[in-house]
Amino acid sequence: MQNKNFFANLLPSRMTRQVREILVSTILLNLALAMVMVFEPIYLFQLGYSLQDIITFYLLVYLVYFFIMPLGAKFARYAGYEWGIFWGSFFFAAFYLALFLIPIQTWFFYVAPIIFAVQKMFYWPAYHAGFAKFSDSSEEGREVGTMNGVTSLVYIIGPALAGFIVLDWGYGALFVMASVIFLLSNIPTLITKENFEKKDFSYGQAYRDLLSKENRQAFLSYLGFGEEFVVMVIWPIFISLIIVNVFDLGLLVAATTLITVLVTLYVGKLSDSRSKRSVLALGSTFYSIAWFIRLFIVNQLGVFFVDTMSRLSKNIIMVPLTTITYERAKKNLSVMSGVVFFEMALVVGKVLAMLLILLALMFIGDEVFVMKLTFILAGSLSLLYMLL
Repeated sequence: MQNKNFFANLLPSRMTRQVREILVSTILLNLALAMVMVFEPIYLFQLGYSLQDIITFYLLVYLVYFFIMPLGAKFARYAGYEWGIFWGSFFFAAFYLALFLIPIQTWFFYVAPIIFAVQKMFYWPAYHAGFAKFSDSSEEGREVGTMNGVTSLVYIIGPALAGFIVLDWGYGALFVMASVIFLLSNIPTLITKENFEKKDFSYGQAYRDLLSKENRQAFLSYLGFGEEFVVMVIWPIFISLIIVNVFDLGLLVAATTLITVLVTLYVGKLSDSRSKRSVLALGSTFYSIAWFIRLFIVNQLGVFFVDTMSRLSKNIIMVPLTTITYERAKKNLSVMSGVVFFEMALVVGKVLAMLLILLALMFIGDEVFVMKLTFILAGSLSLLYMLL
């Protein structure tokens, strides 16, 4: 009975219909992402693009996203959060179609980043604003923890399934299957009508908020997300040099994810009952250490160890950080203004990381050595999270 009560206490009990719909939709969307995300930069690398080319690809994504993001917020405030999420998932499918077409027409290498930026423009302001608006303040940590923990479960299935698909049928089949799931993820949010009040969103105010004095410390904290570019792009390419079998790579990512799920749920409970910032500082410290350990990884066992440690500590960061971010957004006159500030600040962090890596590649010819330097950069950026 005590064990039953313990697990029950880890879960939220007052989740609204809107948050439940977003949860189910997010599970499906993350299943598709789990199948393709780790293989995305590896795919470009195997097509013959250099590390510098791949960084330029993502730099274009985030530069375009930075300037069009407030338009996505305008759309969500006019048409509704659910339609923003819908078009975001639609452009996800279009993005992976464009990736598939790169070997056929090389100019898709420049079209795909623009499509990806449009996907982000529609999806992220709508997703964050919807969750922040409809989550219950008294158990927000548990709701965020449940969202992160449950969606993490699909990262157990997704990478292993993707490795099998790529091994037997290739990247084309993987991208098609993921695109279908992206589109199906809209069913939970569109089966009920969304009730909302149409409002305008100021394009210029979004940039004024980014530079405002009162947001300066939060801005510096969100710059830490520059490490996410390293974990999503550089790290998969690096481990593909160690683990050449894509099926084994998929299994390894799945196994490391399984260990993180219960920890994430428990961190959600801690974020409701204890100091969120102390939990955030703990996660930030361990996450930074995990990045520095990557410098010494030479085999599959090492990859498994450091990837597990990284996923655990990143989830310890993300639950309190997201909870604090949503609390800040609710205190603003507009929830959307708060989440757009969050998204814009993290984009600046990622762009700065990319520019620093490109600068290193200009002066250092050894790509593997530069990859290891990026681990030092990511570890340093991770410490910024505790400033929030």
